[in-house]
Amino acid sequence: MINEPILKEALALISTKKYKLAISELVKITSQYPEIEQAWLHLSKCYKEIGELTKQTAAYDQFEMIAWFNEQLSCAKKDLLLGDFHNTQLKIQKLLKLVPNEKRCLLLLSKAAFKAADMHTYLNVSQYNYHCNPSSPAVVNCYFEALFHTKHFNEFIELANKRDKKTLPNHIISLLAACHVKQMNFDLAFNLYADLERKSFHPSTCLLRMGNIKKIIGEPTTAVQLYKKALEKDKTNTEAYWNLANLKTYKFSESEIKYLQASICNLTNQNKKALGQFALGKAHEQQNNFYTAYKHYAAGNKIKNNHIKYTQSEFDYRCIKFLTKDLIHSLPRVKPSSIQLVFVVGMPRSGSTLVEQILASHSKVDTSYELTEIISIASFLEQQNKSQVPYGLDSLSQQKLSKLSARYLKFIEPLRTNKPIFVDKLPANYQHIGLIMSLFPNAKIIDVRRDNRATAWSLYKHIFSEGHAYTYSFENLATYIKKYYQLMDHWKQLYPNHILTLEYEQVVEGFDSALKKITEFCAIEIEQSCYSFHATKRPVLTPSSEQVRQPIYTSALKEWENYRPYLEPLMKLLN
Repeated sequence: MINEPILKEALALISTKKYKLAISELVKITSQYPEIEQAWLHLSKCYKEIGELTKQTAAYDQFEMIAWFNEQLSCAKKDLLLGDFHNTQLKIQKLLKLVPNEKRCLLLLSKAAFKAADMHTYLNVSQYNYHCNPSSPAVVNCYFEALFHTKHFNEFIELANKRDKKTLPNHIISLLAACHVKQMNFDLAFNLYADLERKSFHPSTCLLRMGNIKKIIGEPTTAVQLYKKALEKDKTNTEAYWNLANLKTYKFSESEIKYLQASICNLTNQNKKALGQFALGKAHEQQNNFYTAYKHYAAGNKIKNNHIKYTQSEFDYRCIKFLTKDLIHSLPRVKPSSIQLVFVVGMPRSGSTLVEQILASHSKVDTSYELTEIISIASFLEQQNKSQVPYGLDSLSQQKLSKLSARYLKFIEPLRTNKPIFVDKLPANYQHIGLIMSLFPNAKIIDVRRDNRATAWSLYKHIFSEGHAYTYSFENLATYIKKYYQLMDHWKQLYPNHILTLEYEQVVEGFDSALKKITEFCAIEIEQSCYSFHATKRPVLTPSSEQVRQPIYTSALKEWENYRPYLEPLMKLLN
């Protein structure tokens, strides 16, 4: 029976014909949970038994209305399962006109917005529902999830601090730990994961996340121990194998390779299978078995490419066509920020983390993890945009631009000290340089480039936790790299004095000259600490965390050539 646990006591009273006591219990239930149609039906029957026919009729009318309402809600849920977001939204809006602020309707509306990737609506509806129904656990959890998925990590932590953590379910605590990682509160995050592991809440995953934290803060030995503990808890946790492989310093034993090879054959989870293939690729690469390594990398990429849909965006084309010099010059001017913002962009795996680490070693520079706030602002504007001009930039007022600028500065505030320069390193921000310069006219951009053959191969042999779907096929990879060059050429024409192009090979082979370029561009003096950047104690939240903690080395420059015999199709596409 539906909602039997809630109705249990009332049903027991009805079975012993204690109708008045049952009525008292059912009135409480219908007051607290008016959506439970069966409670109204039983209430109607109880009133009939004691001869209160007017109340019987009223309760039965309520039952019929709520039964109809629930049926309509069920239809909306079916539409959502079928991916029909438009009809889901229409049905929910009709129901909300009948019962404003109904929590289940708002929850479903939130879910529909999330499924449709309308993150602005997702957050707004979840927040509104929370303010209307703050005592509902489902509503509270939905709001927490919305804050997390829209990357409002600081707000998530603030909300968690206002509530009794003992009442928060384990999956929300795990999201809280992830938020603390994003806010660089690593001790807090580690302890939360440790508590969850002790409670046997996905222990292998918790140990994996604890290992990631140790890797981030530069403790690879402890990271290895935790990854191995994760595998003891769950031998199918191929993400732990991949993270071991991605440590760069870890060498797989023959027995580990054989076990992993045998185990992935039995896996049905395709993502786990792909992670295992990439880990095997790295293991064979360590032994200079390049053909076998390539076969495993190719197998992993094939799995990912078959299960992730990548569609080429027209956004780059729109930027080149519509964001012209005339338009840029016509935009209202925003007051320059008091801090110097430096955005490090480029293709992933091109050396941007190395440049960030060099800057981080300077006494006047603050750095952080890979921030996605610029992308969040861009997505927010694009969702509202009804024109072909990116972000609707031609219609944004000075007040709107200033508000967005303030939003970004507020986001980075907890991540800053009092240093005059803040570095935001996210390769994908290259797409949004037009937006960045509109919000921060004094911003500086460092575009880090690398031999595109080395970049392409480095991307192809890496599996990402999210995004970067273009990396899993040669065709998409080559197209994406070409579009990156085209768009960066466009930005350099628009903002010639604000963009420094830096070749990774120049940094590695001519460090002194590259360091001079970087510091002059950022208007800072060279400090001795810049030469020992690898010794800088700071968290690094990217796959390159191990490399940037080593002195400059050139061994990776031509690594792709070990695979040259197998990369002819990729080379042709790149040329």
